[in-house]
Amino acid sequence: MTEKYDAIVIGTGQSGPALAVRLANAGRKTAIIERKLFGGTCVNVGCIPTKTLIASARAAHVARHGADFGVAIDGKITVDMMRVKARKDSVVRQSNEGVTKWLGKTPNLTVLEVTPDLKAPVLSASTRDCWRRERSSSTSAGGRPCPTCPASPKTATSPIPA
Repeated sequence: MTEKYDAIVIGTGQSGPALAVRLANAGRKTAIIERKLFGGTCVNVGCIPTKTLIASARAAHVARHGADFGVAIDGKITVDMMRVKARKDSVVRQSNEGVTKWLGKTPNLTVLEVTPDLKAPVLSASTRDCWRRERSSSTSAGGRPCPTCPASPKTATSPIPA
């Protein structure tokens, strides 16, 4: 079975979801491909988790220097790293699930959870059930360049999840 799309977006990082939703809302039959974690590096292992850890460190710092602000805290200020990590994981999960739900409920948008083969002359992950793009594609696949990829492939193929 071959499915045709007007646009294909690779990756659900910073720009991928917004572009895919905008294309779908404009009436284009759109597919977005994600190989691993929705939200990309920023949401899952970069910006968001780092900022939550920094916020916890800042809270501990401010608490330890409360006296400088006229705040008296009785007892020792400690950091429970298990709770810090649990908070970080919760924030990451909320962000990840938010992107996933947003994409899933967008009309005219198909989410494909596959690993595209970007080294092939055509985008593929399998030789069985395929989809084909006719008009345009875009990548939001982070900082991993693919020097062997053609600049603008004529067609692209990848499996449709069962």
